[in-house]
Amino acid sequence: MTQTEEPDTEIFQVAKAQRAILMTKDSDFVDLVERLGSPPQIIWLTCGNTSNARLREILSETLPRALELLAAGETLVEISGD
Repeated sequence: MTQTEEPDTEIFQVAKAQRAILMTKDSDFVDLVERLGSPPQIIWLTCGNTSNARLREILSETLPRALELLAAGETLVEISGD
């Protein structure tokens, strides 16, 4: 494990213990859930750099469905904004 992975791993382990949902743009968390399993569940934002206003629009359109998918047992839901 590299030094840059350590903070991600710590966050991942806390989220795992709390059975949390992580919302992130960081693909490292996707790699961690693929390697170590769920929980946590991941909402992976792949919409790139965008304004806060645009991010709010994207999430208002997509977050309800993403949460439904997680409630149905999905481990990873990707939100791209496309």
